[in-house]
Amino acid sequence: MSQLYPMLTLLLLGFAAVSDCTTRIIRNWISLAILLLFVLYAVSPGINLDVIAHILLAGGLFLLLFAGFAFNKVGGGDVKLATVTMLWAGPAAAGDFLMVTALVGGLLALIVIIPQARLMQQWMLAPVLRLIDRAEPFPTHTVPYGIAIAAGGCVALYGRYVSGN
Repeated sequence: MSQLYPMLTLLLLGFAAVSDCTTRIIRNWISLAILLLFVLYAVSPGINLDVIAHILLAGGLFLLLFAGFAFNKVGGGDVKLATVTMLWAGPAAAGDFLMVTALVGGLLALIVIIPQARLMQQWMLAPVLRLIDRAEPFPTHTVPYGIAIAAGGCVALYGRYVSGN
């Protein structure tokens, strides 16, 4: 029974990744459900967590990411998902969560940026192409960072709660 809440959280993280990849939206109910699962897990009999440390880490990450959101660099869904995932990770798995999230996020950024760099050459020719009425507006690309957050969360939660390490 002690693995039920972490396993449900892993499923929700997977759903968040698919949602962010396909729609670029992470629904609020996903983050709220992950938060609720953490609360239910933390108050379960026999569970010994330093809840204050988990909350402090999640709060610190929220403040950092909210600054990015305020400058329109991070999506609101990403902020909420990363915060509740860090709540689950806590001190024991925070490093794993942040490392995997950063690595997968960097890889995703490269996947988005490399094709964009090729399009940049076309964009530089846009004034000429506009003259012959063939120009398309330069596309804006966003990175579905929810995938990276979910990957980091899955590694952290699996290692901390499911595998027993």
